[in-house]
Amino acid sequence: MNIAKSVFEAIDVAFNRKQNEVFVFENQDSVIVTKDVLYSEIDTKVCLLDYYYVPKKKGKYPVILNIHGGGFVAGGKEYRKQFCTWLALEGFFVVNVNYGLSPDYIFPEPIKHLLAACDWIYQNRKQLKLDMEKVVVCGDSAGAYYASMLATINKNDDFRKVFKAKLKLNFAACVLICGLYDVQKTLETRVLLNLNKVVFETYTGITEKEFEGYKFKDYISPMNFVNEAFPPTFLIYAEKDILCRGQTEVFAQKLDEKDVYYESYHTKSIFQNHCFSLSWTSDAAKEANLLMLGFLEKVKNGTMPERQSKAKFKIRAYEKRKRQNKNTSK
Repeated sequence: MNIAKSVFEAIDVAFNRKQNEVFVFENQDSVIVTKDVLYSEIDTKVCLLDYYYVPKKKGKYPVILNIHGGGFVAGGKEYRKQFCTWLALEGFFVVNVNYGLSPDYIFPEPIKHLLAACDWIYQNRKQLKLDMEKVVVCGDSAGAYYASMLATINKNDDFRKVFKAKLKLNFAACVLICGLYDVQKTLETRVLLNLNKVVFETYTGITEKEFEGYKFKDYISPMNFVNEAFPPTFLIYAEKDILCRGQTEVFAQKLDEKDVYYESYHTKSIFQNHCFSLSWTSDAAKEANLLMLGFLEKVKNGTMPERQSKAKFKIRAYEKRKRQNKNTSK
């Protein structure tokens, strides 16, 4: 049995209650959920989505495309149902999507599934009253990787040609939670049971030793193709992440270089670790999610800056904000 698949399936089971059952939102019964909609004939077993919204009498919905994590080998939209419920209560039309998991589907097959999900959103924009000027792509862990891939395909012509993508959907913003963006860096990060190496080999279908000659070597890492057109982004990460340590910091540096507007929140505690914000009840999770909502409000209001240099303000790490507040109060 694949050790990575076993580990990530166990994580889903262990955290499901905390992420999806313990924390109940006020008025969450007002959210309408439509489940298991086929979004593409590419593969009728995996190309399914759920969508969440609160009915309203007039106006279009800002949209969030949510992509679950699971180490590329596990997970499913059902493990993000409460997260999507919460976003729907905030006024978004939330599309919660499944995609092919490794080892049954290796790179770039899951990318093709997610591109088809984007097409489904665009094709149903009128029927579902979706605002195509306010579409956010969001993901956690492996889902954050996929979200950054879609955003890069969307905003980089050269990258789009690699995937032969005719992406009509345009992303106004990204939310990336504890993701990985540089596959080579992932290989250099050794964790328990050599998990990163196993995930890499499962996702690509090749061994680590074959990576130098891998035909997708330059294209499997979205970090390599981030440009000035990358959408404004909210980054959540754990400084001591046991799976993706150092990934978001380097990604943020890339956004800095390209003058892309972003906001971020991170933790330093080992106990607030990978995808901590999905567990709701800790102070760190509450703070991260509150700041993320503030970011998403800019999408809804059409007030999102595109460039750091033109932004009136920029939220950095929670620790920096606390120091500033402390100095002000003296």
